[in-house]
Amino acid sequence: MQRAPILAVFRGTVFTASLCLLTNMPTIAIAESAASRGSATKKKNVLLIAIDDLNDWVGCLGGHPQPLTPNIDKLAKRGVLFSNAHCQGPICGPSRCSLLSGKFPHSTGVYQQPGGDLLENDREHFRGQLLPEYFAKHDYETLASGKITHGYAGKIAFKDYAGKQGGFGPKPKERFQYFLPNVPFTGTQTDWGAFPEQDSQMPDFKTASWCIDKLNEPRTKPFFLAVGFYRPHVPFYVPAKWFQEFPLDTIHLPEYRLDDLDDVPQIGIDIHEMPKYPSWEFLVPNEEEQFRRAVQAYLACIRFVDHQVGRVVEALEASPYRDDTVIVLFSDHGYHLGEKNRISKHSLWEESTKVPLIIVDGQHRGRQSAAPVGLIDIYPTLLELCDLPARLENEGMSLLPLMKNTDAKLRDGILTTYARGNHSVRSERFRLIRYQDGSQELYDHKTDPQEWNNLALKIATTPELQTVVKKLAQLLPQEESEYHPSTQSGPVNAWFQEHLRKNGIE
Repeated sequence: MQRAPILAVFRGTVFTASLCLLTNMPTIAIAESAASRGSATKKKNVLLIAIDDLNDWVGCLGGHPQPLTPNIDKLAKRGVLFSNAHCQGPICGPSRCSLLSGKFPHSTGVYQQPGGDLLENDREHFRGQLLPEYFAKHDYETLASGKITHGYAGKIAFKDYAGKQGGFGPKPKERFQYFLPNVPFTGTQTDWGAFPEQDSQMPDFKTASWCIDKLNEPRTKPFFLAVGFYRPHVPFYVPAKWFQEFPLDTIHLPEYRLDDLDDVPQIGIDIHEMPKYPSWEFLVPNEEEQFRRAVQAYLACIRFVDHQVGRVVEALEASPYRDDTVIVLFSDHGYHLGEKNRISKHSLWEESTKVPLIIVDGQHRGRQSAAPVGLIDIYPTLLELCDLPARLENEGMSLLPLMKNTDAKLRDGILTTYARGNHSVRSERFRLIRYQDGSQELYDHKTDPQEWNNLALKIATTPELQTVVKKLAQLLPQEESEYHPSTQSGPVNAWFQEHLRKNGIE
């Protein structure tokens, strides 16, 4: 006669041997059952990989035919690729502040680059509210190296912060290119060339190495590890070996039209002007030589940073944490390389707002979603994937429904803001841009992926377009916060100089 199973427990330890003798159940089956119960309650780790200024020139996104990104592409095959992901601010500070706070720029007032320590003193939106700080409150070790925050000290955001590892450097004694006019506006240093000699001299290499060391350390708590890579942010400097993978005479230039801005409203031209960035007059002479060199350098920087991504992911794969770690890879915003006749970010057009976004959770593999999503969705997604309490202040949405079913619908469109009062909404098919003076741009990505034809000129006579605009306009903010006190005054052009002055920023 078979006896009823008996289970003895002492201080949380399950004694399986006696039970197996009584039930003839193999010991290994009971052990596996106990292990599965234990793993169900184990907190997942997080590996957050941030890349600066990377647009959709990634193999799995197909934004350009030549990028070599085997490591990022491999991640996409292991997880979910969001092929229609967009930043909430098309420059570093607003984008990172939105992502890390879980709030849109029109809620926090961070529309432009923040400076000083005023973000750190803002307890309503930032201090103690950031994504890594929320994980720290739930007993996670939080660690980071490189560029993650902007305008908020990394040593406050993370318990263990290794610093910027040299930031945008090193730089040569003299610039490679000399195109900057003598104008009073601010802007980062745009230059390109093979420098320095060794990968080990690059800040991104040092950041990857530091994170690899951290992944080799034993831990008793779950961790949130953030890796912040600077390239391909300007200056486009990486060692020569990465340039050699893209011979200059083979470079494929992005498509562009010299009359591309003819149907853009005047404010759309003024707000997007970048007088301290390379001009067409500099780029196109001598059979577009400098244009080719700029594209070559950007591709070389992408290849370099993809290699650093591979180093970190390989270290994770070789570590005890490989099966318990969620990986998120993203870029803070995109970048124009000739499109709209510009080499820069700072825009509400596709090339500036669209970003790579990949999430690997070990369950949903090889999937791709074209639904409109944003970097603001990373915060609530990670909370759900790591089984942490939802945060009511988050204005984004968890992407887990799309990870489970890529055909699911999350929202009609995703919002990007560039300066208070100027917004873009990207749906799966359309982009609507509305400026502070009411001017509009409308693009149909089904027929016009380059955004060459502004359909806003046809709205008045086309009922179908009126329906599209009405639907997307509902996603524009009804109220917008004043500029955050941390806002830096440096304007990038004449339009911003006057705009900031009118908003009390001198």
